[in-house]
Amino acid sequence: MKNRILIVCLSLLSVVSVVFLYHFRVEADSRIEQPPSEAPFSHELFDAVLQEYVDGKGQVNYTKLKANPEKLEAYLDLLAVANPTELSYNGQLVFWVNAYNALVIKGVIDHYPTTSVRKVKWFNGFFSRLKFRVAGKTYTLNHIEHGIIRTEFVDPRVHFVLVCASKSCPPLEKRVFSVEDIEERLETATFNFIQDPTKVRLDRAKRRVYLSKIFKWYDDDFREGYDGVADFLADYLPPEDADFVLAEGVKFEHLDYDWTLNDQRF
Repeated sequence: MKNRILIVCLSLLSVVSVVFLYHFRVEADSRIEQPPSEAPFSHELFDAVLQEYVDGKGQVNYTKLKANPEKLEAYLDLLAVANPTELSYNGQLVFWVNAYNALVIKGVIDHYPTTSVRKVKWFNGFFSRLKFRVAGKTYTLNHIEHGIIRTEFVDPRVHFVLVCASKSCPPLEKRVFSVEDIEERLETATFNFIQDPTKVRLDRAKRRVYLSKIFKWYDDDFREGYDGVADFLADYLPPEDADFVLAEGVKFEHLDYDWTLNDQRF
């Protein structure tokens, strides 16, 4: 009897260990290192991926993309050996924003099917324990977002073009960002996000503003050039709404974040 109990306990321990190791191990992209390319860097391959597999609502056909990853993989090969330091300021911003969105997609299809990036790795591990080769170095998604994009470019509008593959994220656009359109599209993406009632909603009767948790998580970013979130929101709202969010006594509450995958199946 004791031996049976011991065997059962050891079996359970083995299963728990496997699950634990899967969710907590660091996964590094096995992309083969190559010498830097001398050809001008281009986002055309990723643009083709977005046009083919992303719909007008920003949802991705991960099933088809996983079955046909060649263009995405070829783009990631270019990212791995690119030298963004040779680009202009806006060129570098465009590089890292497109890279982030492409690598999120790569992380999803590597673990697809799944219903959420939160189910890929426990405790936000999708963003902190998947590693990718970019510009000759290895990065996690968190490093790219927090250590590069937010730190080096210091623009709160980037939060509305970085897409974490979830329903409550900004929608993924069907075209890559470019040096020529990055400023206009940052403005448009920010405006569209704030105008979306599922992301920002005013309740005059209750004197409440309900808004995305992005404004909570990155509160300090919205103080760069602004007097906080309310002041930032006011810049993208009609005058009457802007006056309301800036009024005394109005309270801000944050909406639940929907981490359901931005999959065309859902």
